[in-house]
Amino acid sequence: MSRRFAPRALRGARRVCQVLDLYTFPVQGAWSPADPARSLEDATAPVLSQMREAYPDDLDARKYDILVDRLADPGDRTLVIRDEDGEPCGYCHITLADTTDERIRYAVRLQLHQAYLWDDRVFAAHRRRGLHAYSIARRLELIAEAGRTEALTIISRSNLGSRTSYAAFGAVRQRALYYLPLCHRTVAVPSDRRHPGSASGAHAMDRD
Repeated sequence: MSRRFAPRALRGARRVCQVLDLYTFPVQGAWSPADPARSLEDATAPVLSQMREAYPDDLDARKYDILVDRLADPGDRTLVIRDEDGEPCGYCHITLADTTDERIRYAVRLQLHQAYLWDDRVFAAHRRRGLHAYSIARRLELIAEAGRTEALTIISRSNLGSRTSYAAFGAVRQRALYYLPLCHRTVAVPSDRRHPGSASGAHAMDRD
């Protein structure tokens, strides 16, 4: 008999351990070019303010402040995802140098041929339109222009949407990351190298 967990038990489990995975994938592959009718643009404070006002449930005050603070960091590139009508539909990031995932206290070390794609979000009203896949494809084009040949990303084990999007770009799991919130530490373990769309670990905790 399968065991069912009450919401309270799941919340307690999240406080004990959250499971994510580190993936690598090639910058160039057999996928289609990014749709030229859409765009990624460097975020600015006025545009982020517009997004905060238009999508308060997707971009709360805390996250808005984080995004604004990132604008001052030369190592991080915050990008706004715009659709065919020019509507800002979400955001995503590129980093070309060593960085740290502050939420899980994990150091991301990049080699000279690598770039890191992270903190992707398409607002709820614009999902299921291929905008997340577009943001990946366009960022791969941008980092190819910077001379990078491999990308890294970190995805929550339970985030099926992101896992599916990145699987289409050839992402392969390299490490399992076990974040222990009670001691603010992440333990990295070599993985079985499954693709992110696989069913393995579907019970794990959500990242967002």
